[in-house]
Amino acid sequence: MKKTFLLAGLVIGLLSACSTNKIKDQVEVIGDSLGDIQIKDLRSMQINGLLMAQGTFFNKGSKAVNGYYRCKFLDATNFQVGDDQVWQLLTVYPNQNESFKCNATDTNATNFKIEFSNNAENVTVYH
Repeated sequence: MKKTFLLAGLVIGLLSACSTNKIKDQVEVIGDSLGDIQIKDLRSMQINGLLMAQGTFFNKGSKAVNGYYRCKFLDATNFQVGDDQVWQLLTVYPNQNESFKCNATDTNATNFKIEFSNNAENVTVYH
């Protein structure tokens, strides 16, 4: 019985470590840091041959946070497919979630990265 609990604990620990590493591998911070923003629930699925990515930003701080994000879609060899997407303004209030969704424009996309910047100095924003 003890071996079963030990094995279950080990499996859960490995799965959570893999999940955390996967998110870190899929997030690229432009500039200083994420600050009080956490990115969680990253997932993707194919719809009509195009990859759709979605996830959640969470503000663990006590003040509203503004930032910018965009998705980059990659092929099976981790090369970018399609053009850079437009940076999207994001405001996340304290202890709140803000969901996002991005759609690939190329059927060769098999993976994605989220780029995040906590200020406009690091991004080009078109009005």
